[in-house]
Amino acid sequence: MGEVRLVRAKENPLVSVIIPSLDGHRSGNVEKLLTDLEQQTVQDFEILMPIGIKPNGKARNEGVRKAKGRYLVCIDDDVRLGHERVIENLLAPLLEVERTGHDWTKPGGGRIGMTGPSQQIPPGATWFQRWAAKQLPRTHFPIVHSIVDTDMVTHMCLCIPTDLYKAVGWENEHIVRGTDVDLRYRVRQFGYRIVVVPHTWAYHPVQPNLRGILREWFNKGRWTAFNRKHFPGFDFEAPDGILWGGGYVPKRSKAYRALRFAGRFVFGLVTFKPIRLLAQIAYAIGYLRGHFLDTQYEP
Repeated sequence: MGEVRLVRAKENPLVSVIIPSLDGHRSGNVEKLLTDLEQQTVQDFEILMPIGIKPNGKARNEGVRKAKGRYLVCIDDDVRLGHERVIENLLAPLLEVERTGHDWTKPGGGRIGMTGPSQQIPPGATWFQRWAAKQLPRTHFPIVHSIVDTDMVTHMCLCIPTDLYKAVGWENEHIVRGTDVDLRYRVRQFGYRIVVVPHTWAYHPVQPNLRGILREWFNKGRWTAFNRKHFPGFDFEAPDGILWGGGYVPKRSKAYRALRFAGRFVFGLVTFKPIRLLAQIAYAIGYLRGHFLDTQYEP
């Protein structure tokens, strides 16, 4: 059944940090992440760790049900924070909106509603992880010097007002993969911007070997097909760069996506990116599995 463990208590905290984890350790990374949090310049937070709860959307919701903070910071359990000002910087644009007297339960009118750090490869990554990261999409986002609208704000590490999280309908507790895409879509539909903040980063590792990468991409394909089959209309775009002018196209036609997949495959072949090619093949096989065989969530 799992549990939500109160790792750090705080009376009337500004922030509730939510760290979903299957085992509460993640091979020792959770302890290191907790150390990163203890070194943050902002210390007005509690820490809640949903343990052994699946899927991730349900785990976060269970954490939020016990959360007391006005803001939520969700962090994956395999992440490390880049420096001691990460939470301070994530909060800054949201606190500025709050100072205007804005009500988060109402449409945003173009205000910033969700923030995240730039995603970086850990300094201790192996040569293979760095090589793979150069070939795989959505594994890296450059450190920026000003606020930028982007789709690269994920549950790796993000900050959102608790009232806004609840106003857009909480996390989807049924989808296995794609909670990032789903939450971003609903936040934007509610009229809010999603941005990466300047001079702020967190470290998120790539799988350590080829087998891990292929398994991950197989599951991406499998659960993407599962979501689309059981939740019609769940096929939102997830671009991996800066959204110039804040523009975001949430949907593309099936023909467009098929041609894009083929184009990416050819590009990987021509430019000799073997990890990318193999990952796309694994994704396609997983997609076929999810479309034709999976009838319920069995991780």
